[in-house]
Amino acid sequence: MIPPNQSNRPLIKDTKVVGTSFVVSISDVLINAVVAAVTGSVVMLSQALQGFSDLVTTGLLYRGVKVSKRKRDEKHHFGYGRELFFWVIIAGVFMFFGTGMLSVYFGLQQILNPQPLDDISIAIVVLIISLVANSYAFSLSVRRLKHSSAKTSLIQHIRSSSMIETKSTFLIDFLGTLAAIIGLIAISSFILTGNSQFDGLGGLTIGLLMMIGSIMIITDVKGLIVGRAVSREVAQKINVAALSVQHVERILDLRTTYIGSARLLIIIEVHLDDHLTTNEIELISDEIKSAIKLDVPHAHIIQVEIETPDEELNLAGNREKL
Repeated sequence: MIPPNQSNRPLIKDTKVVGTSFVVSISDVLINAVVAAVTGSVVMLSQALQGFSDLVTTGLLYRGVKVSKRKRDEKHHFGYGRELFFWVIIAGVFMFFGTGMLSVYFGLQQILNPQPLDDISIAIVVLIISLVANSYAFSLSVRRLKHSSAKTSLIQHIRSSSMIETKSTFLIDFLGTLAAIIGLIAISSFILTGNSQFDGLGGLTIGLLMMIGSIMIITDVKGLIVGRAVSREVAQKINVAALSVQHVERILDLRTTYIGSARLLIIIEVHLDDHLTTNEIELISDEIKSAIKLDVPHAHIIQVEIETPDEELNLAGNREKL
């Protein structure tokens, strides 16, 4: 029987998701740049800029994913997982300026000083191809995000997931798909009206969307860098799993933080039954780790600390005084 929070399909690798987005971005840059030069369309120029920005962004993400998988060493006891967060920040900044501001600028120029467009039917064909390619890359990101939690809605999973590289490509490919749709609307409006200002409006809208998207990426990764804890639902899973182990009486404290994409560090303090031997305590600690790992598969490092509640310590101290 398949566990309720898992799919029978294998998890799509992060490198495949990022790599697919990278390939799609290359095609966007090459094709849209040529079409922009032929037609003079700002929408197609924005598409080329968006593709170039995505190309650089996904390249940085791919670099981050590869580096983050390096094993721990003497200088990095928890590994290199957090380095991915750094590359995501760089990617978000480049996305803001590389696509957003330039597209807004060229869009405004076309609105204020409209220029004629030529051979616009080519742009329609290219935009349809771009829509299909970006939609496929987008579907891979959706599948990877949904894989780990079938019971959680996609929106909730996006908010709480630490798979920042997949969330970034999810947003990039979603914006690429949306940009293609906006481009089709803008070019179709120009064909119907003959007003090239619609072309500028399309480029302006694409630029603003890219700027908003980059801010969302940077804001999300900021929380992970600062040390965001797990959601209440995941914390509850951890507590329930620990309490399910025999001889565990109470959870005294739980601290969590992400040390990489889908890499969770858990420090849990538990109170055990009295009169347990050292060997029994060690076995119970291992059982707690196994129980947590079963319910929270992305738990990368679990540290179990055996503690005595403060009230029992105070009671023991008062007895000694008497």
